[in-house]
Amino acid sequence: MPSDDEAGGSFDSGPWQVLDAAPDAIVVVGSDGLMEFANAQTEAVFGYPRAELVGKPLEKLIPDRFRPTHAAHVSRFRANPRTRSMGSGLDLFGRHRDGTDIPVEVSLSSIRSASGTTLICAAIRDVTERRRIESAAKLNASRLASAVETIEDAFALFDSSDRLVLCNSVYRGLLGDATGPVVGQSYEELVDVWMNDLAFESAEDRARFREERLAGRSDPKGAFEVRTRDGRTLRVMDRRTVEGGIVKTIWDLTEDKRAAADLREARTAAETASAAKSEFLSSMSHELRTPLNAILGFAQLLERDRKEPLSNRHKERTEQILRGGEHLLHLIDDILDLSRVEAGNISISKEPVSVADVLGVALRTLEPMAARASVSVKVAPVAADLPMVTCDRTRFAQIVMNFVSNAIKYNRPGGSVTVSVSREADGRVRVTVTDTGIGIPENKQDKLFQPFQRAGQETGPIEGTGIGLVISKRLAELMDGRVGFRSVAGEGSEFWLDFPAQLRQTGRPAAPSKPNPGSVTALDGQSGRLVLYVEDNPANVSFIRDVLSDFDGIELATAPTAEMGIALARARRPDLVIMDINLPGISGLEALVALRGFPETAAIPVIALTAAASERDKQRGREAGFFRYLTKPVKVDELVDALETLLTR
Repeated sequence: MPSDDEAGGSFDSGPWQVLDAAPDAIVVVGSDGLMEFANAQTEAVFGYPRAELVGKPLEKLIPDRFRPTHAAHVSRFRANPRTRSMGSGLDLFGRHRDGTDIPVEVSLSSIRSASGTTLICAAIRDVTERRRIESAAKLNASRLASAVETIEDAFALFDSSDRLVLCNSVYRGLLGDATGPVVGQSYEELVDVWMNDLAFESAEDRARFREERLAGRSDPKGAFEVRTRDGRTLRVMDRRTVEGGIVKTIWDLTEDKRAAADLREARTAAETASAAKSEFLSSMSHELRTPLNAILGFAQLLERDRKEPLSNRHKERTEQILRGGEHLLHLIDDILDLSRVEAGNISISKEPVSVADVLGVALRTLEPMAARASVSVKVAPVAADLPMVTCDRTRFAQIVMNFVSNAIKYNRPGGSVTVSVSREADGRVRVTVTDTGIGIPENKQDKLFQPFQRAGQETGPIEGTGIGLVISKRLAELMDGRVGFRSVAGEGSEFWLDFPAQLRQTGRPAAPSKPNPGSVTALDGQSGRLVLYVEDNPANVSFIRDVLSDFDGIELATAPTAEMGIALARARRPDLVIMDINLPGISGLEALVALRGFPETAAIPVIALTAAASERDKQRGREAGFFRYLTKPVKVDELVDALETLLTR
């Protein structure tokens, strides 16, 4: 060991040079408590030149708050000098030259000088960076634990040995029977505890569940569900981590399952209610159409009576009957349409459609209405290169007719309606109906497309239900179309409808045939013809008898039930059968099947004439094989057209 003189002498003297190479600060303290040596790293750690340390008390490197107790520590060490770490488990600090604290670790050892003096050698390590890293790691761990704890579902992390290393309180709550800390326990131990809270139908199911769970730990896949004894439903998901551990997440689906069950019940109830509503509306439609058939049918016969023509006075009254009956029929049709749209039972058949053709048919149909209201209707010139649109032709015409008829109804005598067609910036084709009518007050416009809302005209003299616009909007949306409007009270309104343009033109579709005007001369002289009418309503039988009475040589036979009608058809073999659908006993549909089954009646054409007017009823009729499916109230021209086709061929 160096002599006292050497220790207090030059720092460059040989025995001390090896300490200068040490990575930690090393300070040698004499028995008098003064520093006798400091290596180069001491300068780096504490910021003092060594010349300012040698000969100074060691307390120079100790923060003020620790100095009162430092002497006692030194005395205890001198009494039992041995190599050891100082303040094990405590946070130790040194004092930098600038007065700041330095977190340090200190190792003490004693050495003897040549003169026999005991020296204390303190190796001091600056742990500032390590403490910073440890603090950051501790903060991150705290944040992770806090984040895991805030997860509403049960969460657990197992290491590569399948032992629990982290979980939240929700997961611990699932292990109600667990005793002591759960962290560190194996999955096998925990699953045995967890199974005590699960419901199994048998001991075999319990054993199978345990076996499957343990076997699946080697390669966890997918999710599985379990039921607890208190009726909860849990979904469990295991996922492998990159380090080879497993993350377990458990969701409580009890409320979701209950909500789903409630939703199913509500949907079933809604579907039942919708079906009941549809059935009610269909039944009411039938009940209303039956008397309307007599009202409108006989009014049409009066209007077209060639043998005893009406006087002008009676013609006007008959026209009033027809207008009132047709209005009531439109109300029935609108309500049924709205019901079908709301129930999603309306059929849409999209195809390329010529806008000009649809407008032409719609406006020709509405010409009499416009004439009666003294309103002029015109179509602005349509561009020759206007593309077709993709939509359902019938529904397109229905929307246009609704817009134009409203523009006529809510106009003023001498007013005008203009229908124009344009191309929009997004490539769609827009049909706009502009009128010079009464307009819509601004405070009523937000309710315009709601059922039974008529923008303040509910109690006015203008007929209507407030259903047409609702149906038009929903029909347009079903065809990828859009509707909208702009209106100023007292000035008029503008309603528009647009559809996607047909990008590729495949030629103009054939124009729809004009309605047959119902020429009656073709039936004159058809002697020896027999028509069988199967109908249980006497008024409807009288109506058909009056229709056929205009034509010489056509005999009418009637039957009030389908069974009697079948027997009569087999016996007399008529040229044509007109069949009601809703009959006492078997229905008209069943009667048609029976007629097709007998050789003598298989080829007789059958026309359905019924108040069953829903789209579903019509579809069933077409599929059954009726030659025509006519609905009540029947249009006389339509019926005569069918009679001409069948009786003159």
